Amino acid sequence: MKLTTSALTLVLSLAAHSDTAEAFTPSSSHIIRSQAISNSNLNFQNSNAASISRDHGAISFNVSNSKSALFAGIDDYDDEDDEDDDDEDYPTLTASRTNFPKLDPYDPNPPIKPRPGRFGFQSLEKEMEEVVPLADLEQTMSQKEREENLKIMRQIKNSDLGDLRLRKDHAGWVDANNDLKARTKADPWFRINDEIREGYMLGEMDNLEELKNIAEKLGGPPPGVKVGDRGYSLHTDIYEIGITASRAQSALEQSVLDERVRRGRAMAAERKKNMDKEQKAWEDMLTNPGEREDKEAAERRERTMRRILGEIEEDNKKREERAKEMLGQLPEMPKDNVSSLESALVEAREDVKRLRKMRREGRGLGEVSEDADLTFMNPEDRIDAADASVSEDSQPKGSAAKAREAAAAEAAGGRPRLPGDADITGGEIDIPTDAASSTSTGPLTVEVSSSYNTAQSDPPMRKHCFQYTIRITNNSPTDTIQLLSRRFEIQTVGSSMKDVVQGEGVTGRTPILKPGETFEYTSTAPLSVRPIATTIIAARMKGQYKYVTLADGQDTATPEQVKEGGNASAELGMFHFVFPEEQRVKPVVETIASADYDDDEDDKSETGPTTTTVTNSSSSSTRSAVSPPASAPVPKGAASPASTLPGDSDMASGDINIATSDSSNTSTDNVRVQVSAIYRPERSDSKLDKHCFAYNVRITNESLSQNIQLVSRRFEIQTIGSETKDVVQGPGVTGRQPTLKPGESFEYTSTAPLSVKPMDGKTAVVARMEGEYNFVLLGDDGSTPLSSTPLQAKMGVFHFILPDSESV
Repeated sequence: MKLTTSALTLVLSLAAHSDTAEAFTPSSSHIIRSQAISNSNLNFQNSNAASISRDHGAISFNVSNSKSALFAGIDDYDDEDDEDDDDEDYPTLTASRTNFPKLDPYDPNPPIKPRPGRFGFQSLEKEMEEVVPLADLEQTMSQKEREENLKIMRQIKNSDLGDLRLRKDHAGWVDANNDLKARTKADPWFRINDEIREGYMLGEMDNLEELKNIAEKLGGPPPGVKVGDRGYSLHTDIYEIGITASRAQSALEQSVLDERVRRGRAMAAERKKNMDKEQKAWEDMLTNPGEREDKEAAERRERTMRRILGEIEEDNKKREERAKEMLGQLPEMPKDNVSSLESALVEAREDVKRLRKMRREGRGLGEVSEDADLTFMNPEDRIDAADASVSEDSQPKGSAAKAREAAAAEAAGGRPRLPGDADITGGEIDIPTDAASSTSTGPLTVEVSSSYNTAQSDPPMRKHCFQYTIRITNNSPTDTIQLLSRRFEIQTVGSSMKDVVQGEGVTGRTPILKPGETFEYTSTAPLSVRPIATTIIAARMKGQYKYVTLADGQDTATPEQVKEGGNASAELGMFHFVFPEEQRVKPVVETIASADYDDDEDDKSETGPTTTTVTNSSSSSTRSAVSPPASAPVPKGAASPASTLPGDSDMASGDINIATSDSSNTSTDNVRVQVSAIYRPERSDSKLDKHCFAYNVRITNESLSQNIQLVSRRFEIQTIGSETKDVVQGPGVTGRQPTLKPGESFEYTSTAPLSVKPMDGKTAVVARMEGEYNFVLLGDDGSTPLSSTPLQAKMGVFHFILPDSESV
């Protein structure tokens, strides 16, 4: 018999058993089929046979409740089918549930041996019977015990279970997991938390408030567990499970991907926008040719105008800030051309009134026509101007005066300035010129001494550096003093203003002097000054130190005291910066031989240009070579820039047709001008055709009774081979307008650096120079000009001649 027949027989036999039939088969079973089945009847010869009959196209299986033994009627295996199983038959099984027959290896549906499930062999019904209702839950643990219980739960969840799994310790893992469950069950809050979470997830919001009240009754969450806004705590919060590295990497990659997608979409949108714009521009160009170019040109003009207007506005803001910084406030500026013109007319009228007042008082510059200064005024204003008596000091400062003050402040480096001492301005010092001083003020004594610093000075560039050492001593037997600030006034010789230097502390510190202590420091004073013959000093300096007396137990000054700068001051006595012997200008008299004079001047020229005032033997005092009084006239064009004139033909060709000399001596209107030139090889470079000469000029007033004042100069210089002459002119002489009494002389030395190629085959002359000095005659007071038209003192022609060559 075949295997399929045997298996079917086994199933039918089992189904025939009473207990098995009750468990697996209903009393009757009807299987309805869609098509008719043949009326053949299948009869199985067995004690527990089942009858199958056909009824109206249906097949019914009637299984009798036979009490025959299980597998009692199983046939032997067919000998023809398997020769190896001829003598083997299936054993007879009893009806017991625990005694199973021997399994057939060929049976496709063998019985399965029961195995323990997740809850072991205990039934779920028993577990459900032991569950306590939510309303009856009670907290049996204290907060300390709950905290310790949570700590152990987190240890098991986060460490122990994972370690046991890695070690493949299944029994230990089961014990640890059961321990975790038991500890979770021991704290009923965890059960309430799970109920609240499931309620939110399932949308069952009816009993959430009741569950939250039960959770509060149970003591809330264990210490260390946070409850979210929804009233429950997440699993990750309870066990403090952080995000894993793989999850963080995935989140990061997702963020990067989202950003790329966003950028891609933005780029696609921008590309589409540009394409639409280009398409529209193309269509507009086809519809209206030339309109696109006009529109682009208009946009460019608009952008350019915005940029220009922005730059103008920025420049105006900078000018306003600078004016506010220098003047203290913004000047009143006209708003339009009409107001600007009216403002200019008002200032002009005020200036006319002031000039007329000065002329009537004898302080005017020469003769002024009665109508010359009033021709532009209204008829009614002329009467007011003629009768006005406006004081210059009471006159409000105009924009020009403010601009001059701002320029002076800028020239002083932004420092405040004060009117200087007249003797320093004139160069005639009427007090002792000490290079040191010592002054006591209150409990402090300030001592100062100065000296010339040769290493940091450059006399040819008029740079003279002095250093001064200050020693401050606290003479108080009990008070402690702290220096807080300083203020110095420095005036260089020849300057009409004092520079004020002030600041906090001393050399960046605020030293504290206990009784009897001394503070000493050394500083430098770089000065830009030119020595003059009437004095040996370069500058005068004085000042003061502000300090505060510290109270008992006070270590340092308070911020308020520092801000005030001190409540007492100690004077720094007046002292002078004195030139050393080699830097001084020595007066010489006319009796000195010219040869000796030339040697002296040659020695002095090593240190740069010098200025000398010379008096005759009958004069008992010298006159200062200083800036002129305010009434000194300046001729027209005196401050004009250098210009050119047609040159001499012999200098252009190199065939000199006059006598060549490196000196000249010319007298004009009782004013003698003597000049001599000398080559300076140390400042020359013949390879580069650079030749430097020094020329010494002496101007002498040969009048017997008339004082004169030099006001300007004008020189004409022509280099060899040049077709033109260079004209150099300007006010004063070496920055001064000296006054010369009868018999007095003014002498100075200057340099002429020339860039010229000599004509070695024709002449040793490299340049020719001549000129004139303008001067005015002064009245008996020695300061008021007698005429507004200056006179001229000629400087004769002389040449700059290279050495080691004979004149042609």
